[in-house]
Amino acid sequence: MTERSRSQPRRPGQLPAEKHRDLTAARRQEWGTLILRVTVVVVLYAALGASQALHAVWLKSLWSLLPPFAFLVAVRIESWPPTRRFPYGFYRAGSIAFLTSALALTCMGGYLIFAGARSLIEQHQPSLATIDAAGGPTHWAGWWIIAALAYSVAVPWIIGRRRQQLAIDLHDKGLYADASMGRVNWLAGSAAIIGVLGIGFGVWWLDFAAALAIGLDITWHGLRHLYTAVCDLIDEIPRRIGSSELDPLGADIRDFLRGQEWIRDARVRLREEGRLLTGIALICPNEDEASLALFESAREEIETMDWRLLDFQLVPVCDTTFERYCIDAHGRWSQN
Repeated sequence: MTERSRSQPRRPGQLPAEKHRDLTAARRQEWGTLILRVTVVVVLYAALGASQALHAVWLKSLWSLLPPFAFLVAVRIESWPPTRRFPYGFYRAGSIAFLTSALALTCMGGYLIFAGARSLIEQHQPSLATIDAAGGPTHWAGWWIIAALAYSVAVPWIIGRRRQQLAIDLHDKGLYADASMGRVNWLAGSAAIIGVLGIGFGVWWLDFAAALAIGLDITWHGLRHLYTAVCDLIDEIPRRIGSSELDPLGADIRDFLRGQEWIRDARVRLREEGRLLTGIALICPNEDEASLALFESAREEIETMDWRLLDFQLVPVCDTTFERYCIDAHGRWSQN
């Protein structure tokens, strides 16, 4: 084997036509999402300064610009062909975008917790006047703030459901995490509205309590997404998107291999590279029956099992070596 053939980069994976259409639709959705979220940031900024809870929602809305931008950049980067320096391609760009968004969300939530707790402890009074001090409900400036917050709640509901289904179809965890934040956005906006109304009725501390609650909820979701992103980057066994259940593909491949007459036993390892999967099967073959043609036929059959399979290798090993790799597709440790 020549040096050139050994360094030949991996061929880029081609999405099925249906998934390519889904990806194109997802890119259009993310551009629309980015534009709508910019309008939310502008509307909230116009009413900014009178409420701590409003300030929290504005910061959250400002953060929400990052996930769609990161998705669009990641989709662009992962389409680059492999090179000699990066022979495995750039498919993990999606995982990096997911990690970046989760980390930003966690930091933002932590800041809101700090700001809300400090304001409660120091008993800062909001600058927004009460309804009575403003001369009655018709003259109260808080209605404009509530209208801005209501708009910030409505936008996620408009764009959320379709994006979540596309994320499932494309097996894109970053897109799914962002699309599933609709409940968080609704709760944050509703809590902020309650905080503003609290100011209007003279319950000033309700505004800071709402900001603190928003920060706690954002931090919880940020930590959960951060945990998932880190697990992906350190090659956790693939799981179903939006669930802690293991992806059944590894077990399906193992059962297929063990069903071949020329294979005595097999172990399967899968890992995620963005929305795609790569893997390896350690095979203990019947030496009298195994052949290169059978290995190639089995590999081709496996690669048709799931569109996400970018690269899958079959490695023959002897009995002694086989026992060293005794973690099966379900993540169980076994000696057999």
